[in-house]
Amino acid sequence: MRLARQLAWSWVSLLASAAACTGNTPSDELQVSSDTQELSAAQRKAHVTAIRDVAASEGLTNGAVLGGIAVSETGLVHCWSDATWACKGPASPSCGGGPVIAGAGDGACSLQQGGLGMFQFDAGTFSQTLAAYGSDVLTLEGNIAQAVDFVAAKVKQDVPGIASRAEALAWINAIPLIKGEARTEKWASILACRYNGCCNTSTTCTTRRAKYRDNAIDILAEFGPDFWRVTPTTGTMCQAVPPEGRIIDQGDACYNAGGNAQFWRPEQSTDGFGGDLNWTMTTDKAAPSNFATWKLVVAEPGVYTVSVHLDGGTFGQSKKAAYQVTHQGAAGQVTDTVVVDQTSKAGFVTLGDFEFSGAPGEQVMLGDNTGEASATMTKLLFDAVQLAPVDPNGPGPTPIDENTAGQGGCSTTSNTSGGMLAVPGLFAFGALLLRRRR
Repeated sequence: MRLARQLAWSWVSLLASAAACTGNTPSDELQVSSDTQELSAAQRKAHVTAIRDVAASEGLTNGAVLGGIAVSETGLVHCWSDATWACKGPASPSCGGGPVIAGAGDGACSLQQGGLGMFQFDAGTFSQTLAAYGSDVLTLEGNIAQAVDFVAAKVKQDVPGIASRAEALAWINAIPLIKGEARTEKWASILACRYNGCCNTSTTCTTRRAKYRDNAIDILAEFGPDFWRVTPTTGTMCQAVPPEGRIIDQGDACYNAGGNAQFWRPEQSTDGFGGDLNWTMTTDKAAPSNFATWKLVVAEPGVYTVSVHLDGGTFGQSKKAAYQVTHQGAAGQVTDTVVVDQTSKAGFVTLGDFEFSGAPGEQVMLGDNTGEASATMTKLLFDAVQLAPVDPNGPGPTPIDENTAGQGGCSTTSNTSGGMLAVPGLFAFGALLLRRRR
């Protein structure tokens, strides 16, 4: 199991607890100035590591180009606690349950209209932004993944000959980040136009373009090309779920653990799928301190049975494990919450049948805030998730064992707010007309 990769992102929270081009006038952004509370060296390293690794899992292996955006927008800050001069956004588990950073360029903080998080996602008010992009944008990892989707979409839109997301990412991965080089300058122009609406040759827009370019060049030099460049492998890239389905275990690149690193516990256990599992203690807090997501990218849209692996109560002791399944609904993405008694069975337990479209944001998420207080010393299990296709003309998939949702002690409640959850997950994706304003 690659726990090191998972905990590299978790350290961010430990330390932190501590638009379409619509015109020629740049949108006001979060101004990073000498008044900014600078991140510590350890925090800065953790944040750029998260940018590098999350971007690589999405197919963007030239992470410094994304790091330059983060420096330009927020100085690499994601949590308000690291920049208390800014506005407070909604609570995030990546911030120890505290608020994410929010922009103030759209008016008073009380209006709740600023961009959210490190990459400043903004579709209006906070609630409108969460409805458009999904609450995953509140987590550091989700904010980074959304930024990958955004820049890929804009390169596809603005670079002639780019017809797919894969081609857009290949174009981005080949940016050399050299001042005056054609592709580097084109990249800076795309960002100034699509991020700030600064699409002309005015002095202001020239300055904006130079800012994005120079910040990327500087952060490349700060950590070195060897740090930033990643060679994609099946271990670093989240692989799609094939038509016949597959199992996503903790060592899979589609599995991501977040929160406070010191509270994650890996175990070698014959009761865990593949001989291992993760666990942490439950809490009765409003927001999770530790959480994990299983990213579900289906190669073929359709209805799939989703099952989770339990160990019969050895490490899975929660009777209120709330698995949140984000999937395709009648009017877009929705999230269903299925509560499972983890002590009820050993083996795979079915959460239900869900439709998946293959769009970003489809996932299973589990947080430690089950309602079972820390004082109860209740262990919460994180193990494999299985997807199996449902044959519309047949009796349904054959599960690995005979468990069902009822036998697993599950009950289901639905959230049809387009994925706007009180508890954030990761990697949700908004509408095609992406927009950023500060």
